[in-house]
Amino acid sequence: MKPDSTLMFEAARIALGAGERVMRHYGKADVRLKSDQTPVTQADMESHHYICEQLASTGLPVCSEEGILPYEARRDLPAFWLIDPLDGTKDFIRANEGFSICIALVRDNVPVVGAVFAPALGLLYAAFAGGGAFFWADAQAQGARHDNAQRLTGERRIAQAGLVAAASMFHGTEQTQRFFEKYQLTPLACGSALKICYAAAGLVDLYPRLNGTKEWDTAAADIILRESGGAILACDSKAPLAYNKESIKNPHFIAFGKTQIGGQIYNDLLQGSALVFA
Repeated sequence: MKPDSTLMFEAARIALGAGERVMRHYGKADVRLKSDQTPVTQADMESHHYICEQLASTGLPVCSEEGILPYEARRDLPAFWLIDPLDGTKDFIRANEGFSICIALVRDNVPVVGAVFAPALGLLYAAFAGGGAFFWADAQAQGARHDNAQRLTGERRIAQAGLVAAASMFHGTEQTQRFFEKYQLTPLACGSALKICYAAAGLVDLYPRLNGTKEWDTAAADIILRESGGAILACDSKAPLAYNKESIKNPHFIAFGKTQIGGQIYNDLLQGSALVFA
């Protein structure tokens, strides 16, 4: 098995290639609904096939949103790739630039390598366990290499004093709105796994997700946030998100940037305070 640092750069390279293929379909209307009534496009499928073909050289199984590995097949796997070939399909359809490609390596039920690429924005985030989190501002043009990587330290890069929270463009709920009001959070609307990556980059303080997501939506960004000093905690267990569950659905969670670890909302969540969701 190659070291995780090498696998991170391979995942980043593959994400860049997938992004190039996705952008060939940008602005085109080729949408259909899957059986769960969520949208899928030709871009989703082309990205899926490309990533799976590229990852085949690693010898590890792949579980994709567009090709789900049944639990019986992945339950006892020591490691596998978990991918979302086009996270934020609604963002892609509406051409608002907030979509991304997410590639994660899950080992022993924990993401240990992650790459998230937003091709319309040229932003690439990546990390590997114990090695740190990194960022490339013009990855499509410059490539992702050691010598042009910027390390994510998790330090806050927000001018205003009040807390800023990432807000979903399409998946807001009344509970989420009450959460924002309770803690007087300023919303920053953004798409896909970028909401978690922005917490890692210090562009938002936190990201409350109080409705449904799947493991492939979060795994790649999860390790990026962890390696920047932040954390994602499940609202029910107060523990980090678990992966490779029988149900691939995530519980509701809050992603905390590094500077919010130990803060009021973090402590309220751990203590089970009614303030969190009142």
